[in-house]
Amino acid sequence: MVGPVKIVMLLTDGFGGLGGIAKFNRDFMQALDASCVAERVYVFPRLVAHPIDEAVPESVVYDRKAAGGKFAFLRRVLRYAWCGSKPDLVICGHLNLLPAAWLLARLRGARLALVIHGIEAWKPRSWLYGLMLRSVYSFIAVSRYSAERFAAWSNVSKKQFFILPNCVDLNLFIPQTRDVKLIERYGIRDNNLILTMGRIASQERYKGFDEVIEVMPELLRRFPKLKYMIVGDGDDRTRLEEKVKSLGLSERIIFTGKIAEHEKVAHYCLADAYVMPSYGEGFGIVFLEALACAVPVIGSKVDGSREALQGGQLGRLVDPMLPEELVEAITDVLTVGSSRQRNNLVKCLDVTYFKSRVTEWVMAQSAKN
Repeated sequence: MVGPVKIVMLLTDGFGGLGGIAKFNRDFMQALDASCVAERVYVFPRLVAHPIDEAVPESVVYDRKAAGGKFAFLRRVLRYAWCGSKPDLVICGHLNLLPAAWLLARLRGARLALVIHGIEAWKPRSWLYGLMLRSVYSFIAVSRYSAERFAAWSNVSKKQFFILPNCVDLNLFIPQTRDVKLIERYGIRDNNLILTMGRIASQERYKGFDEVIEVMPELLRRFPKLKYMIVGDGDDRTRLEEKVKSLGLSERIIFTGKIAEHEKVAHYCLADAYVMPSYGEGFGIVFLEALACAVPVIGSKVDGSREALQGGQLGRLVDPMLPEELVEAITDVLTVGSSRQRNNLVKCLDVTYFKSRVTEWVMAQSAKN
């Protein structure tokens, strides 16, 4: 019989965080709490960038003091290593945190697991990382693509990977009619609308904002009333706004800035198509959210997006380096229109299935103890 497991997690962020990795981490903690295997989960977040506005699961001890900077994070981890209860399993939620997680696992004699997300794990790291990776007992990857890219340089066996895609709450992200207040806010009453949602960060230019902006002149020749909405904010926004201005597209491209979480579904449901021709996504939870809202999706065939879109079964796949492919895909979707009916294949990526997969993985780790 599998006994209760004490778990320590080192995370970049989770509760109080934004973006796909933070969402994955929250879902993972909630799945551990819902499982019958995890007794207690001690979590050390590297960042808590925003107020925590949702309940932290009962079994999770979320150490906010660890989010006080690099030294505070390391100090809290080392303090736990000396004074905390012995964990059965240490889960490192990001490759950048592996040195701290490796040290904690070594000091306490615990098994070490590593979560692989996307581009951060695709390129070779130093020999020191190679040494630490030998001590990792189990790997979780959000996509087979990321697992393969990581395995190619790390020499980790693919047999050590557990594929755990991102998930979406199908009871929260649901098809809706266009919100009248948002239509008035953005001035899009008579417009076709394509949309991308995500951080506008200089380190994440792979998301495809530039690629969509660059094909807008051609799209406007085909759809004169088209507008492109970019939902999100970040340090690269000014550059994009200058680019838009230089192309004479200021009246056609909308920068919403950061939006409230409760407005997310309504923004998806404004769109005639969700478009993100990325080349560095490990998976892309935004695709699932848009699909759950019954919005047609166009993604990339050259990164983990193709797995989120089930190899093209859930949306159109394009090469982001080929503008003509992107233009034709958007043209086809806007011409055909949408039935606003959710594809049933999305059900396999529901949060309920995610929780069952997490329980399956933890039980497997416990059974090996």
